[in-house]
Amino acid sequence: MLESGIMRQQVRIYSLGAVVGVVSGLVAVGFRWLIFGTSTLFVLVPQQVGIWGWFVIPALGGLLVGFIVQNYAPEAKGHGVPEIMDAYSFRGGRIRMRVPLLKSLASAICIGSGGSCGREGPIAQIGSGVGSTIAGALKLDKRMTKTLVVCGVASGIAATFNAPLGGTLFGIEVIAGGIVGFSIIPVILSSVVATALANALLGSQPSFQAPILFLNNYFELILYLMLGVLLGIASVIWTRGFYAIEDLYERLKVPKHILPVIGGLMIGLLAVIVVLMEGSFSYAGIFNGNPYFPAIIGVGYAFMDAALIGSVSLAALIVFGLLKALATSMTLGSGGSGGVFAPTLFIGTALGGAFGAAFSILLPGIVPQPVGFAVVGMAALFAGTGRAPITCIVIIMEMTTDYSMILPLMIAVSTSFLVASSIEEESIYTLKLSRRGVRLRRGFYIGALKEAKVAEVMTENPTALNPEMTRDQVLRIVDETQHTKFPVVDVDGLVVGTLITEDLFCERDDDCELLVKDVMSTDFLHISPDSSMDSVLHVMLERNEGHAVVVDPRIPNVMVGFITKADVLKAYELAIVRLREEGETIEAIDPLDVIDVT
Repeated sequence: MLESGIMRQQVRIYSLGAVVGVVSGLVAVGFRWLIFGTSTLFVLVPQQVGIWGWFVIPALGGLLVGFIVQNYAPEAKGHGVPEIMDAYSFRGGRIRMRVPLLKSLASAICIGSGGSCGREGPIAQIGSGVGSTIAGALKLDKRMTKTLVVCGVASGIAATFNAPLGGTLFGIEVIAGGIVGFSIIPVILSSVVATALANALLGSQPSFQAPILFLNNYFELILYLMLGVLLGIASVIWTRGFYAIEDLYERLKVPKHILPVIGGLMIGLLAVIVVLMEGSFSYAGIFNGNPYFPAIIGVGYAFMDAALIGSVSLAALIVFGLLKALATSMTLGSGGSGGVFAPTLFIGTALGGAFGAAFSILLPGIVPQPVGFAVVGMAALFAGTGRAPITCIVIIMEMTTDYSMILPLMIAVSTSFLVASSIEEESIYTLKLSRRGVRLRRGFYIGALKEAKVAEVMTENPTALNPEMTRDQVLRIVDETQHTKFPVVDVDGLVVGTLITEDLFCERDDDCELLVKDVMSTDFLHISPDSSMDSVLHVMLERNEGHAVVVDPRIPNVMVGFITKADVLKAYELAIVRLREEGETIEAIDPLDVIDVT
């Protein structure tokens, strides 16, 4: 019976993973069409009025995005992935149903009007919202809900970039932080289904058009190692600079919904400058039927495709790479809606391509294919920025359909990851959360005591003392119960203090005539039955107390239980049993709910 029950549960979650893949695949295709439609609509302005139309449309898009975000879905602001991580780690995977719909609209407007951002963040948030919504409709438990959230993220990324394995790894490595705590098979199924569906509707083709590359000689590995070091440092500068510009916008004394308009005006100014520069650099992007956008605005795929075939000059690679970082920071820092993955790939392509182009001039016999450094630069910069090295290696190979650069990718990605991690603890995703005071402790195991609640281990109806009891009466109770800590409850049933055995020791004979009310502590710890045992232990250590009174927050003077440090062992045993039975990781639980009775 037990095995058949487990099998039914597995079939159910696998089936739901496939369902999430179908919905996310359709949503990803629809989102791309929506971006195409809004882009086609917005570019009518510069087509009609000329170059200064590029100055106008980002501000117009910012006005619409600001209205949507501020009035209907604050979660749609920014690049989306931190909000998924927060929901996954702290809210059991629960995401409001309106978020996927409004995120898709806000991001399509932002990207289509020239905002410098990518579509992977929005589609990840949309996909996660799909998974959460399906789980909520079926009233699934927390574990299954979180699994479907990861399915939604993975399948959305997979369908967007035609990268089923890369999408799977993105969901696991970036969102979940590991493979413990949920079933990986539904995630794989959802990614495969979404990718197949997207290919059926849009055709199967790689995300980027790169030539066939290969490692020409092993000396190049030294250069790829150097590139990894440089991009590791660059990723930290990019991450910190991104949030520094966001801070600048936050300091402006204007209504929040106006900030995206200001950001749009700045993007528009950069767009006009870039249009003029494109002629000077003899730059021409590869748009593959999509509307023309200046190099640094929009998703930037036209620039990356051009850079990957070697048609972008060294000067253009450097200048446009730096301006892309500035434009993306302005777009998302001011409150726009879009992802940072594609801009990071853009910057990595530009800096890596510039590195390769420079060494092809200095060492032409050793670096005959400088565009190889552009491909590796994509992965290396994101490895330092997003802290997902395995995802970077796999997804770049899938997006370019080139598997011959595995050695350069591995050495540059691992080096960039190591350098960035040694300088900055947080990724571009987790730094946003840590700035809010939310710190994710990524890994397979966080703490067993965070799973056990006070209500499960507290002593109900504990032995209580009366304030009028004498020392001799209390000592007799100590002998009978072998307890050393007691709550003190008055005749009305209200808890008024606590007493420990040490309080009864007498320095003088006349002190021994004191009553409980004379030696009890009235400054004692009140806690909620819903508090986690981890939090209780933490606050006990802070206050140097070994006991606490458990009360209902609604009636904080009426005791419902009593707890001591000895109960910690009981809680730990309970949590370990659960781990063995359920085979899942322990997630972070909300902090202790200390009841204020002042």
